[in-house]
Amino acid sequence: MRLRTRLRGRLQRRPRQSHRSPVTMAVVLGVPAALGLVLLLLGPLTWVIAGDSVRNLDGKEQVDALNATRQTVLAATGGIVLALGLAYTAQTYHLSQRGQVTQRFSTGVTQLSSEKLEERLGGVFALEHIAAESPQEHLTVITTLATYVREHTRRSGRSYPSPPDTTEDWESLLPEWGTELPSDIQAAMEVLARRPERTEPRRIDLRHTNLSGLMMREFEFESRPRLTRMFLTWCDLRRADMRGVDLRGSILNTSDLSAAWLDRAQLAGVQFSSARLCGARLGGADILGADFCLADLRDVSGLTAAQLSGAVIDEATKLPEELERDPWVIARRSFCRTWRETHGAFSTPPPTPAPAGC
Repeated sequence: MRLRTRLRGRLQRRPRQSHRSPVTMAVVLGVPAALGLVLLLLGPLTWVIAGDSVRNLDGKEQVDALNATRQTVLAATGGIVLALGLAYTAQTYHLSQRGQVTQRFSTGVTQLSSEKLEERLGGVFALEHIAAESPQEHLTVITTLATYVREHTRRSGRSYPSPPDTTEDWESLLPEWGTELPSDIQAAMEVLARRPERTEPRRIDLRHTNLSGLMMREFEFESRPRLTRMFLTWCDLRRADMRGVDLRGSILNTSDLSAAWLDRAQLAGVQFSSARLCGARLGGADILGADFCLADLRDVSGLTAAQLSGAVIDEATKLPEELERDPWVIARRSFCRTWRETHGAFSTPPPTPAPAGC
């Protein structure tokens, strides 16, 4: 009985816990503070702002002057409050948008690791939408997609093409007709090719990848597909269809483009040193300043002496027999050698005029 009485007494003496919500507390504290601020503005501060000129007035003139000052103070205060409210709203909206983008990015990356092709495709296109809508996420999205392609298309077996003086039959090394990339890899490459044109501080890394059978044709895009400023060294692009693709600024040294379709492609300034382009189609391609030193261009089609007059070639560049004997090509080889001996190995010589009679 005594124990029960003691417990009841302790419970009665225990302070009651407050159940007021944060909103209630804000109202309880905020209303008096707001009223105090208004009284301060309309009272002492009005006199301070009005100054001695109002104090020297009498009667109705002083009352009118004080009221005018109060109206000015209230208008200024309202403007400040409105500006602060807009700033707070903008900040809240920005944080909300950032949170949504982060959540969407996380979901897209999670989809890329799915075992279901449909979900992986959804992840690729979700990341594309993020890059289109959020310029600050552009580099993150592009790097993520490039990493996804690179990690899922690593070249196996022989990683380097044979040097240009090989005597092996290059046609026997081609993949079968109809070879295609997996749908998710093809989709990721297409997203990279139609990415928004924005400043990118570094090249997109697709080195050591097997992209044989890539389909990247200009007429299937709203605008010219851009594989610009990419590292494609040691890349397998055999039988790739890249008609009309823009590859400017990319490096394809030691890559294999045998039987690739490069008609009307923008290849100006592209590095093809030690690359293999046996049987490639280059009709109408812009190869001004492209470096084909040590490259193997045996059996290419559509390539002309006029095109080669603006490209960089050397004695080790292997060409079709009719071009090897062409006087314009011979003059171009000699000019490239002389130019680089004088201006350095990495200097690009200007185009060579056609010799008399060509």
